[in-house]
Amino acid sequence: MVYQWSTTQESEGHAMDLVIPVQEARERSTAGSAEVSLSEFAYTQILELMLSGKLQAGAVLQERRLAEMLAISRTPIREALGRLEAESLVSRRHGRVLVVSDVSVESYVSLLDLRRIIEVEAAARATGRITVEQCKAIEVAIDELRRVTVITPAHHWAVDEMVHGTIAEATGNPMVVSAIRDLRRRTHIFNTSRIPHRLLPGASEHLDLLHAVTGNDPEVSRQLMGQHLDNVRDAIIDFILGRRRS
Repeated sequence: MVYQWSTTQESEGHAMDLVIPVQEARERSTAGSAEVSLSEFAYTQILELMLSGKLQAGAVLQERRLAEMLAISRTPIREALGRLEAESLVSRRHGRVLVVSDVSVESYVSLLDLRRIIEVEAAARATGRITVEQCKAIEVAIDELRRVTVITPAHHWAVDEMVHGTIAEATGNPMVVSAIRDLRRRTHIFNTSRIPHRLLPGASEHLDLLHAVTGNDPEVSRQLMGQHLDNVRDAIIDFILGRRRS
């Protein structure tokens, strides 16, 4: 399947909707940060097309067409596609052609189910292995995140990584750490900019989870990690279904 970028009225209208933010991004960017900003913009716009279902699984992604559609150069497009490929959101057909990977509700439920299986046990194994000092440092980071007026995806990811990464590392198994990091990266697109209502509840859940892991009851850690990931799953499902219906 090849996505028809400009052969229909609908796609032309969508392209125009995308050009306006690009112009704003250029005006706001300085010479030193413009390329980074445009790369982030390209990533966000391509991702939105995928999540909304306008770019469906199997659609071929061509740098030139995307650059024309977003009215930017091919360099930020290439960087954005590389990032999406690293997150397994696009893949290569026959080793060279980039296509949209399956981003269905089912695929994300499966990913989160696997995360649940691994991270629930990781939380249990990590119980009693995280120091009070580590816990306090993460608490400070969570508190700072909650007080920031505008939270960037990078800031949210860094704090989320502190929580889940620290727990994973406390298991003492590098393969568990690698597996959890890979699975988290694949679901990282659902940050607080897409599901902002999860910020405060998620922060509270992280704090409760940290306190459990610094304790001595693995079953409590299992329960709290499971509940946290279930809540994340439900928020992601609601988001995808809402986007597809709109």
